Amino acid sequence: MHLTVIDGLSADHEAAVGLWRAANVAREHAPNVDRVARIWEKLAEPEACLVIGYLDPNREVVAMALAEPGRADHGAGVVIPGYGHVSMVFVHPDMWGRGLGRQLLQGLHERASARGWSRTTLWTRASNARARRLYEGQGYRRSGHEATLGSGDLILHLECQEVNAEVR
Repeated sequence: MHLTVIDGLSADHEAAVGLWRAANVAREHAPNVDRVARIWEKLAEPEACLVIGYLDPNREVVAMALAEPGRADHGAGVVIPGYGHVSMVFVHPDMWGRGLGRQLLQGLHERASARGWSRTTLWTRASNARARRLYEGQGYRRSGHEATLGSGDLILHLECQEVNAEVR
């Protein structure tokens, strides 16, 4: 199954948020109003790198990913040149397990490389085995940093030193 990955535009934001919400609900992490508002803010950031993926000529969005310039202090500090932070990678739940996440992440990595980002990082729930397999298959490794969400869930910090690597 081939996913077409393109640069996301502001016209794609509503579809991206809807997909993000559907994936979170399917994983039993229904977002609250504040989290939804934060996602809209992230999408509106001028330096954000949004990619969307679709399967058919109608451009129905089935995947989305967002990266932003990496910052020191796990996002609270100054921008670090050559470094991007992947803040969202989502595939519609009806499409899980079909290899679309790999294609989506590769498309995001291509754009990160074009921006001069040679390294990317991300956070993921330790309990999200599907996401961890995806990221590890694309060269992400644990950095050694961990945190706990307000829900008590452990999240792991992963980093990839070769964002322009081929799809594995």
